[in-house]
Order: sequence, then C-alpha cells, then structure tokens
Amino acid sequence: MNRCSGSARLPDRTSPRGFTLIELLVVIAIIAILIALLLPAVQQAREAARRTECKNNLKQMLLGLHNYHDQHSVFPPGGVAPLCAGNPPVNLSGIQECTTPSVASAGINWALQILPMVDQGALWSKVKGVVDTKPDPLDAMNDIFGHYSPGMFRCPSHPWDNRANVSFRNLENQSRGNYAASYGNGTLLQSLTVTANRGMFTINSRISARDFTDGMSNTIGLSEVNYIVGNTSDARGAWVFPGMGASAFSTGRGPNDRLAEVLTTCTNTASMPCTQAPTAADQGPTIAGPRSYHTGGVHVGMADGAIRFVSENIDRTLFSNLGTVSGGEVVGEF
Repeated sequence: MNRCSGSARLPDRTSPRGFTLIELLVVIAIIAILIALLLPAVQQAREAARRTECKNNLKQMLLGLHNYHDQHSVFPPGGVAPLCAGNPPVNLSGIQECTTPSVASAGINWALQILPMVDQGALWSKVKGVVDTKPDPLDAMNDIFGHYSPGMFRCPSHPWDNRANVSFRNLENQSRGNYAASYGNGTLLQSLTVTANRGMFTINSRISARDFTDGMSNTIGLSEVNYIVGNTSDARGAWVFPGMGASAFSTGRGPNDRLAEVLTTCTNTASMPCTQAPTAADQGPTIAGPRSYHTGGVHVGMADGAIRFVSENIDRTLFSNLGTVSGGEVVGEF
C-alpha cells in the first residue's frame, strides 16, 4: 500500500534576477570616479620619483666637482677659452688667463671636465683627445656625441628631444641637457670683469674653496635649466657649450622668471621669454636664469654639496645674493 499522499513538489526553476541598465551605469560611474581620483595620485608619485632622480643627478655632479677640486685644488672653469687675443691655443694642462676670452671659441666646459669623476672616463678620453689637438674643438664634438648626452645630464621631468645625426657647431641642433653652472648674479661679461658679481664658475675661472668668503653653504653652484624641445633657433640647454643659457646661468634671473633672458640665439615663448643680444657674436651682455618642469621652483646645488629646492616666489634680491662667491651680502633663510 502506498503510504505517500499528495503529489511531489517540483524544484523552483525561476532564473535569478539580473542587473538593470541603471544599476550597471551606476557601477561604471563609480569605477570611473575612482580611477579619476587615482590617476593624479599616480602622476604625483611618478613626478616625485622623477624629482628624486633630478636631485640625485645634481648630487653626483657636485661630488664630481669636489673630486675635481681634491685633485686640482680648484673647481673646473665654467668654460675654457683656448683662443685668447694674440695668443696660441693651450691644452688642458694649462688654463690660459684672458681678460675677455671669446666664448665662441671656448673648447670645453665644466660638464665635460667632470666626466672622469662621474664614471665617464672612456668618454672623457675621447673628449680630451679632441680638445688637446684642435684649436676650436666644438666643431668636432659631433664626432663624439652626435645627439648623445649622458643620462646624468638629463632631468626625467623634462621632455626629451631625441633627434639624431646633429651638429654641435650648429646651435639649433646641439644635444641638450638640464643642468647649468652659476656664473654669478650678473651678465657673462660681469662674471669676467666685476668681482662682486662673480660666481663659482665663469670662463677660465680658477675658484678654490678658500675663495668662498660668503660661505659655500650660501653660494649656489649648479641648477636646473630648460630648453625648447624641437626648436630650431634656441641654444638653451646645449650642455657642452659654456655660454649663458646653455650650460651656464645667472642668479640675476629668478627661478622660472618671467623677465626676459638676453641671449645671442633664442626663441621668445611665454614660458621661456628672451630677447636677442645686440649682436649675434657678442656674448658679453647675455644673461639667463634657472628653470625646471617641477611645480613651484627649481633644484639647486649649493657649493658645499647640499641640494635645495628653491621656490619661484623667493625674494629676487636674496636669490641674486646666493649667486656670488665673495659679494659680501648677508643671506637670510630661504
């Protein structure tokens, strides 16, 4: 006898409820908002890493400069002018003093001279061979570098100009870098002729540690500079050339200054304003300031080896005073 009564229940085969279009759109919107919030943080983290590398580059260069000083008892000149009026060219073993040396004929600058102190000995051997055998060696630098510049001379925050097969003597195609030496707080000519304006470097300079009567911790030695990527008529950032705006700057212009620089070869832009020097061959009145792609200011390397980030809102008189070796100014906090 069948003791079961009634009929067996069928399983519930109802399909689960899916998302509506509105719910899906809300989820997508939330994800988009989260990504939008995350991207600036990622960019800030990347820029922080780039800024750290920029600071490290400056630190390595300053160490190279001090190693040079340990070996030669002086810091390297900002540039060597081997062709002085009425005098024959000289090699690296003797830096010839000139009252008004020609920057156009300068054969080597501070950046090239510290190559053996920053693990670039092989490159230095090629450079020195050219400098010691040619009266105007910049003409032959393209044989060594092409468009190459060591990674240490480039700040990763700056867009990189990767053109190839260029000529160094043609200023529009020179290889670019992002670091320059302080010639003081005046023009190029003042760095050569006026002691009060003189900085840690200039053409044919022979500055030693004992010359820093203002204090090495109160004197800027190096800083960042910018160049215009792909520009065909601007010499700024040309890292092997010792002229203003190329591998030299003046604290007579503030960080990221809107006051126009005065250069022999340049293109005026909103972010990098400039005016032409009176004549293309006259480097005397030229002046250029420090610049960077960092928000709010530039990194500078002090003569004592310290790295500082200087606000672009710094008092201009204070910043100017930081450029001199023995100007006798009283420097406050910055």
